[in-house]
Amino acid sequence: MTPLPRPIRPTAPRRFQIGSIFAGYAAAGIFWGTYIAALPALKLISGVSDARFGLLLIMTTLGGIISMQILGRYLHRVQAVAIPFSLFGFATGMVLMGLAQGPLTLGLALFCAGAASGMLDISLNMRTARIEADFGLRLFNRVHALFPFSMLINSALVGWLRQLGATPALIFPLAAIPLVVIGLIEWRAGAHQLPDQDRAHGTGRVRLRGVLIGLGALAALGAVMEGGASVWSAIFVETELGGGPAIAGLCAAAITLGLTVGRLIAHQLERRFRDMVIIRASALLALPAFVILSVATSPPLALVGFFIAGVGVGPVEPAVFRSVSKRHPEADRGRALALVTGLAYVGFLLSPPLMGSVIETRGWGVMWLVMCLFSLAASALTLWIGPAPKQG
Repeated sequence: MTPLPRPIRPTAPRRFQIGSIFAGYAAAGIFWGTYIAALPALKLISGVSDARFGLLLIMTTLGGIISMQILGRYLHRVQAVAIPFSLFGFATGMVLMGLAQGPLTLGLALFCAGAASGMLDISLNMRTARIEADFGLRLFNRVHALFPFSMLINSALVGWLRQLGATPALIFPLAAIPLVVIGLIEWRAGAHQLPDQDRAHGTGRVRLRGVLIGLGALAALGAVMEGGASVWSAIFVETELGGGPAIAGLCAAAITLGLTVGRLIAHQLERRFRDMVIIRASALLALPAFVILSVATSPPLALVGFFIAGVGVGPVEPAVFRSVSKRHPEADRGRALALVTGLAYVGFLLSPPLMGSVIETRGWGVMWLVMCLFSLAASALTLWIGPAPKQG
């Protein structure tokens, strides 16, 4: 009987691999920070109305959902090159955004960037799970904490560049350069990630049922809360509370900072508590924050509410992805992550129009109370899902 091959050990040093995965999440933040800060300029390039531009932005989410479902089937076989090719695709999409003129070319660029984003999301989570297993580390919350921080820094930088007169033709190709560099770094750091017979016992097929549906629903609820609070924060402060652009921008930044802080706190709690306990506590922490926002009458009070909301919502998705990774062997993990991440994308997609409809028909106070219901639903769902196997 031929013995199974021994596990393929990392060929790059531990610190190099850890630094590389952190850089990968920073790269995702570079794109999204650039993208969000440049949206007003992209709207001018599109030449379409507000409503049509909103529909055009769906191309990003659509590209992500399609690409991750395709890659998820084969990710355990190609994980050695998945992150580099995703980053190179990201860079290509950003260059196309810089060259876009009109809705058709911009839509194509958004679809390409979204497709690369979807592939990068599941590839980074797969890679993080592999590093945790190889070195006995806990990384999910730490690497996910870097993403919003990177996004915040880059959005501020792009805003400054636009103030100086820079256009998307300069901004997006310039922001693509570090993505290519990070892709080349990960090409070296993750070269050992070949399918491993000792790890990869699995069917390669994952059905969307049972606990996996629950985890996907949790990811979607986290996305709805994060997306709803982030998208509407500045508008709420300016239109409802009478704050100026400066304080409105601070409230939007408070959510992003809260996401980072919440994930760093959750990282410290992982030694003592399981993933579902952390999600439950985080969702319950977001509850009073949304209550504060529902009764807020001044921008400073809203600022506090947004920060606490970010702290509460932040740990939800990293804990979900970590739980998915622990519940599936390597051969099935990519497909499972793709399914759950796809549902999270649907949450991000539905959140702005859903919350906008509630605001228009019932008002801001009711909208924040609906967010309270989402936080309660997420907390209750953790009781049904139950714990995953505990890891050190």
